[in-house]
Amino acid sequence: MTTPRIIALRGLPDEEQARRLRRDLPEAEWQWIARLRQPQDRLRSLLGRALARRLLAPRLDLAPARIPLTTGPHGKPLLAALSGWHFSIAHSGDQVLAAVGPQALGVDVERCPERVDEALFRFATGREPGRTDPSRDGPRDETAGTTVSDAQAFCAEWVRREAVLKACGLGLTIEPGTLRLRACGQGWHRVDGPPEVRGLHVRLLGSSPGYRAALCLPAPRDDWQLTRLGLDAWLSDPEAVA
Repeated sequence: MTTPRIIALRGLPDEEQARRLRRDLPEAEWQWIARLRQPQDRLRSLLGRALARRLLAPRLDLAPARIPLTTGPHGKPLLAALSGWHFSIAHSGDQVLAAVGPQALGVDVERCPERVDEALFRFATGREPGRTDPSRDGPRDETAGTTVSDAQAFCAEWVRREAVLKACGLGLTIEPGTLRLRACGQGWHRVDGPPEVRGLHVRLLGSSPGYRAALCLPAPRDDWQLTRLGLDAWLSDPEAVA
């Protein structure tokens, strides 16, 4: 099986579903997840890891729990053995996103905020709020000093930059605002900035209400299609989207 996949799941597992998903993880990985302080963080991490393992399983011809995963120097989850496959996981709110493919990749998903602090906007984008919306005709949020359109622009900018930094395994060791994105057609942007990110390409994925998501690859490709599913639908027939 060589098809790359991106799956977005909506909803978090209940107690019984969580027990089923735990069987897809080795005990050490579950113990790491169990140490997360917030219950929803534990559920999102469990679901993201189980989703990624189930997508990798038929491609590696291994049971999900037997897939050897490790962690890179900046926290990126990786396959421990060279296999020709890569994966990335992201989650926010009740959305969990996982992608697998035959090349380095990064994905991110974020729930869009109602407001965004101006300092955070500059950190994420490298520019002042309002420059993506010169008319500034959106409703003004006097508390945060930004418009509603600024907050939406921030979310779209953040997920693209986060996907880039996850693709190269650097996380927030590089400020997102130092990345420069240049449109190059079909929704793709070519990335410039520090040497580690130069030449990567990123695009937004189809948005769902209140969320934005992005995919980063070494070069634009048109065979990556996002599949959105409710958690119950996926659990009832996981092989249908393997």
